[in-house]
Formats: sequence, structure tokens, C-alpha cells
Amino acid sequence: MISSATFVSIVLHVFSMKIFSFAFLFISVLLFMHGCSKEKGTGFDFKASVQSRSDNKATISWTELNSSGENNFRYSVYLKAELMAENIAGNTFVIENLTGKTSYECRVVAKSNGVDPLETTVSFTTFENYPPDQYDIDTDSITNRSVSLHWDQCVDPEKRPLHFTICLNNEIYLENYTHKTLTLTGLLIAKKYTVKITAFDDQNNTTTSSTIIYTLKKENALLIKKSLVWDGNERTYAVYLPSQANTNIPLLMYFHGAGGFAWPEIQQSGFMDAAGDNNFMLVYPQATIWDDPDIPSWNVVEFIDVDDVGFVQEMLKQLVLDYSVDEKRVYASGMSSGGYMTYYLAFKMGRKLAAIAPAAGLPTTFVSMPQALQGKLPLMHIHGTIDATVSYFGGDYSVSVDSTMAFWTRNNGCVASPVITEMPDIYPYDGSTVKVYSYESPYFQKDVKLYKIINGGHSWPGQPDDPYTNRDMDIESEIWNFFKNYSLE
Repeated sequence: MISSATFVSIVLHVFSMKIFSFAFLFISVLLFMHGCSKEKGTGFDFKASVQSRSDNKATISWTELNSSGENNFRYSVYLKAELMAENIAGNTFVIENLTGKTSYECRVVAKSNGVDPLETTVSFTTFENYPPDQYDIDTDSITNRSVSLHWDQCVDPEKRPLHFTICLNNEIYLENYTHKTLTLTGLLIAKKYTVKITAFDDQNNTTTSSTIIYTLKKENALLIKKSLVWDGNERTYAVYLPSQANTNIPLLMYFHGAGGFAWPEIQQSGFMDAAGDNNFMLVYPQATIWDDPDIPSWNVVEFIDVDDVGFVQEMLKQLVLDYSVDEKRVYASGMSSGGYMTYYLAFKMGRKLAAIAPAAGLPTTFVSMPQALQGKLPLMHIHGTIDATVSYFGGDYSVSVDSTMAFWTRNNGCVASPVITEMPDIYPYDGSTVKVYSYESPYFQKDVKLYKIINGGHSWPGQPDDPYTNRDMDIESEIWNFFKNYSLE
């Protein structure tokens, strides 16, 4: 008979053998399942990554599962839920046409015969897409029916092509245009146009620029922007020809004031009508920025390293080469800084000028008039008596109007007592009147005139955007009627 202790020992031994058999069986099952799963592919280390990205595309790469040669995997790429490509043999794919500064999730699925599909995901954010750079619309030429433009400064920061929509007076003229030069044709005569050009990139980001142009009144007339290189810098000037068939044509140069820009100013200049009516060439040179504040102005002193006189002389040479200019009938006028420049040219190259007509500008005290002025030069001066910018009475660096008239009348051999004429006050609401002082030069025929605007300020007579300017005269016609009497001998 078995004792209790022996029975317990036998039971424990059997129980332990069963536990061992169960554990062995469990481990064997796990090993079998692992082997099976490895055959089906779950043991592969399958990962994806972003190889490169920009604002509109990304290159995705993933583990190459075909490297061992045991399987023949093909891959599918999904962007969010959308299938982008399938049956890919390699391990890279470029996703295109993305939106800038946007987050995406890409899923890559690998499939092979006899193996369960594998998949992996990768997330990325595209870079920001920037709109086209800011740009200006440059006008190259204008006739009575057409305008030539260019906008070369417009580029895409991502260096991709742009397309443009061109509008005239808020109506579409052209869409999906891909060049940066254009001639607008079929325009109306003597009409104001607002040209608006919108640049689109491939993600529909836009940048818009606009300009205002005025078509010409006269058939065969031409307004053109020209340039030359002087003193290492590009200098520009605007030329108006009342007829492109003119020969031996007089030339009037007008110098804008400080802060002025020749191209837009010439389009609204009253001199264009005078040029058309009297058949002379009109030229508006452009000053440079050399002083504070940062606005264009003319250098009329000796100690600034900007050679505006040399530029004007070179411009005249070019005009004579390009057009049939009568060199004996070259005239100069200008306002404010341009008035100073007109006097400065009289001192520096007066023998090339037939007459001058400065307005609201004076000779500077840096120039000795008796020593600088060579010969006798007809002068018409225009000035307001309450000009607060360039005082009628002169200043620290400017000679007064009266002193200028006294010198010029003596130099030109004029009579001492002028003929004084009061112009009709046809526009009483401007608060000013005009007295004309005419000094005859009986022997030399080099007259001097002063248009003294009583209570007039610092403005060009008849200036459209100045409600306080004098409007009692057509100053452009007055100037031309003075100029046309003189030519070089």
C-alpha cells in the first residue's frame, strides 16, 4: 500500500510533466506561427521617408523589399485616400501639383504574391509658395493708336513660368499671356487708359501692377523712351515727335522739378500740344537721385559728383544722330530744380542754346554770372512773388529775381525801362495775376522777359493738380512764342 507522502510525490511529478508538456507545446506553436508570419512578410522592416520637398511637390522613398531577390514586390502610393500611382517597381515616387504650406500624409502599400500586403505612412508639410515679385510696368512708346509695354522685373521666386492677364480700364484685353512685352493696339485717339497687369504663378498666387498712359492726339506722332550710358550709369529721357517725318526740327528740352519723373510728366505736359501745333521736338530728361531726401533732382553745384551737364550734352549728340534736329534752334526750360538746371546749362553750355525759359528756379551763388555766361542769351523768367520754396527775393544759395534780371538785361544790351503789360485776369479765383516785364535788346536782338506772378506760389502756371496755381495764361504757348524768335547765328 502507497503511503500518503509517496502519493503526493507521484501526483506532483505527473503535474509537473503536464506543465512542461503544455509549455513545450505553447512554445512550439509560437515558433510555428513566427515562421509562418515570416513567410507572409510581416517580418520585413518596411519604412517610408521624404527624400525632398518644395512648395508644390515632394519625393517619397521607401525600403527596397526586392533587394534579396526572394520576392517580387510592387508598390502603390496614396495621398490621404487618393491613389496617386500603383504597380511601381522602384522605391521612389514624386508627388506633384501640391499646395504650398500644406500638411499631407502619404501611405505606401507593398504587395507581392504569397505575402500579405505591407504598408507604411509618412507625413510632411510643403514649403510656402510666394507670389510673383513686385514689378513696374514700363512704357516704351506711345502713338495715337498703340502703346508698347514691358515688365521684365516680374519673376517667380520659385523660378517657374508665370502667365498674365492684361486689363484696360478694368476690361480684360488679354488672358493667359506668357511674355513680358506687349504692344496694345486698336486704342482710341487721345484717351486715358489704366493698364493693369496681373501675374499668376502655378498655384494661382498673384501680384498686380498698373500704370496710366495717354494715347496721342496727332496721327504719325510718337512718344518714346530712350536711354544712354553716361558716367557709368544708365540715363533716360522721353522724346515726343509731332511727326515722324520731320526734318530740321527745333528742339525744346524741359527739366522737371525735384521729385519729378520725366515719363509720366511729359504725357500730361501742355508742351505736347504746343509741339504738335508748332512742329517742334519735345524732350524730357530724367534726373538722378543723389541727395537727401531720396528724390530725383538736378546737380547745379560744382562739388557733387553727378555730371548732369555731361549727360545733357551726350543726349543732344544722340538726338542729332537719331533725328533731324536743327542744332541752331535748341531751347531749354524747367521748373524749380529744373529751373535751376536751365540756368546752370546757360552758364555751362550757353553757346549751344538759342534761348531759355526757367520757372521758379534761379542762378545759384556758387556761380559768378558775369564770368560764367558766355555771350548773350535770350531769357524768359517765370516766378511767383510769394513762392515759399524758391523765394522771389533769393536766399542763402540763390540770386534774387531782380538781381538776375538786372544782370541779364545789362549783359544782353537791353533798354533800362521795360514795357510792362498786365495780362487779363481771366481766372480770378486763382488769387493771382500776371505782369509781364519786356526788356528789348535793340542792338543784339536778345530780349529779356519777366513773367511776374503777383501772389503766385511755387507752381507751374496752369498745373492741373494744383488748385492755387495761376490760370491766366497758356504758359507753354507763351514760352514757345518767345523761343521761336531766336536761333543761333
